[in-house]
Amino acid sequence: MKKILFVLIAVSFLLAPLTGLAATPKTFTGTITKIVGSQLIINTTSAATYAVEVSNAQLVRKNGMAMNFSEFFVGDKIEAKGTLWGDNSVSAVYVRDALLYAHKGTFTGKVTGINPANLSFTLQSKANGDQNIQTNNFTSFSKNGSSSGFNNIELGMSMTVKGIWDRSKTNVVADIVDGSFRLINIDFTGILSMKNGNSLTVIGNGNVIYGVDVSSAVTQNKNSSPLAVAQYKIGDSVHVWGKHISGLVQITGTKVKDTSIAN
Repeated sequence: MKKILFVLIAVSFLLAPLTGLAATPKTFTGTITKIVGSQLIINTTSAATYAVEVSNAQLVRKNGMAMNFSEFFVGDKIEAKGTLWGDNSVSAVYVRDALLYAHKGTFTGKVTGINPANLSFTLQSKANGDQNIQTNNFTSFSKNGSSSGFNNIELGMSMTVKGIWDRSKTNVVADIVDGSFRLINIDFTGILSMKNGNSLTVIGNGNVIYGVDVSSAVTQNKNSSPLAVAQYKIGDSVHVWGKHISGLVQITGTKVKDTSIAN
């Protein structure tokens, strides 16, 4: 009977050699040399190699902020806490990436590309070149001092972005997006081709077609006397003063004269 019991114990040990070496959780520090499935293969300073299983681990950046498994890269230095098994695998409960750090920064530039599908846009700046700015449901938007949204972003807009970046300033997750357009003065004469309420379509020099919002403009006749827009006629010559965004043909009119009507 004792012999049978001894054999059973021996067989049990042979069938479970790995669990027999399990011990109190330990801390391992090393550099990622390979990523296989949900395992991080690391080398330590003592030349030991461990396979760190992270599927059930808490994953954090250097400063303790949460991260995703996809953010690990070969060459990162990590700290892992978990149980070591006989085959040098580690069942981790906590892994910290010492190279991944959430930096906060402020960036300024012009919008050169917009991707509505993933709520991102390209910011071009002298300091950092092209940056991919990712926004989300927590991003705060403003335009010319007023609350706005992602749909209000336009090409050519000057933008100040406050956000977080990890490995490179090329990719920024935005907390605050503050856009503005610098309006410049414009003064031109053209032919009135269309009217629609307080909107005029005027063909200027070089057959450039301007859309003019006259809702806040002073409207006059040739002699500078007040004249309602309703009295303007298609084909009349008009002189327009206003403001617009450089390169765009949408004009916010400040004063418009119908120079074809004298009285």
